[in-house]
Amino acid sequence: MISLLAPLVGDASTISLVGLCKNAGKTTAMCRLIRELDGEKLAMTSVGRDGERKDIVTGTKKPEIWIPRGTLFATVQGLLPLCDTTVSVEAVTDAMTPLGVVAVFRALSDGYIQLAGPSAVPQLEPLSRTFRALGAQRVLIDGAAARRSLACVGEDGCVILCAGASMPGGVSAIAAETAHLCQLFASREPENAALRAALSNTRARFALFTPDGDSLPLEREENGQPRWGSLPRKRCVLWVAGGVTGSLLRILAQRGVPAAVAVPDATHFLQDRGATERFLRGGGRFLVRRRLAIAAVTANPWSAYGRHLDRRELLDALRAAVAVPVVDVRQENGGN
Repeated sequence: MISLLAPLVGDASTISLVGLCKNAGKTTAMCRLIRELDGEKLAMTSVGRDGERKDIVTGTKKPEIWIPRGTLFATVQGLLPLCDTTVSVEAVTDAMTPLGVVAVFRALSDGYIQLAGPSAVPQLEPLSRTFRALGAQRVLIDGAAARRSLACVGEDGCVILCAGASMPGGVSAIAAETAHLCQLFASREPENAALRAALSNTRARFALFTPDGDSLPLEREENGQPRWGSLPRKRCVLWVAGGVTGSLLRILAQRGVPAAVAVPDATHFLQDRGATERFLRGGGRFLVRRRLAIAAVTANPWSAYGRHLDRRELLDALRAAVAVPVVDVRQENGGN
């Protein structure tokens, strides 16, 4: 097998797979990574349920997950009868899911597994530390549909963004949404050192600064939300510790405030493409406290719902829309 993804992820210790939609090809990409990273000590989990032959919600076919002997994986103990690899129990975590408590297992033989791990970033970070304490060189996280927040796991991690035909709208819509997410993940840290320090030190949910990092007063409503009508008309930087929504950006655009919106990292940008474009046209910009890297975009022309796309058309559209490498992980020979 020709390596398509391994050279792109480099030495990243955590690789998070984020999908544009359900059935976008995340598990297919992860299975390819497992084969390409043969010889490394891998650990893996999923924030949903993966590895079953058929999706229990939609009834659509799903790829199975094969792992080699020695691999670590986190899943609920109730799924072990559905795995055909011999395992040893390495740790029991505090993470509780609808399917039960998550535990860490080591595969004592090659075989197929099913994954159902923690679904929150605060649970994934200690799990990653447990994996590494048990000898894992890399951690692979199979994300749920549109769960961008997973991308922030790991200080030296990277993201693989999965785009597939299961997203409605056809090739043009898939390419446009992929370009939108890549644009958001390309948001940079502040160039001004004082502003960088101010953003690093703030613990507030919302805060306001000058472009030079000086604190500005921010009036608030009783519910803790900023009083948007009180924002200054001069250039400022609005810190948002939570998610940036389309409604927030539309408020700023309507006010005509020439603001920069700063967030901990690009996973906090939750707005739609239209709100982003309107905000940027009005002179707004985005900043991040920590930049995250998209190592690759994977293109999956096969749809679980029967809306298959032309492979070449999808690849060409994605490559024209984004600057990061685009690969088709279903191609065994690695061809273009």
